[in-house]
Amino acid sequence: MTDQANLKRRHFLLTAGVGGVAAAAAVVAVRSGDDSAAATEETVGADKRGYRMTEHIASYYRTARV
Repeated sequence: MTDQANLKRRHFLLTAGVGGVAAAAAVVAVRSGDDSAAATEETVGADKRGYRMTEHIASYYRTARV
């Protein structure tokens, strides 16, 4: 293959890769747009699925100390 053909192929593959990343970002943006509620102190306090300090987590922190 000639250098010109290699450059065209590389440019095509680069463009295809960037297009794939842009498409994935668009999907994430659309899906995260459904959760439009702003995180206030009231909503953060009411959310029980967030971070909680449990015995398991405390045990991990103790073993991970350097």
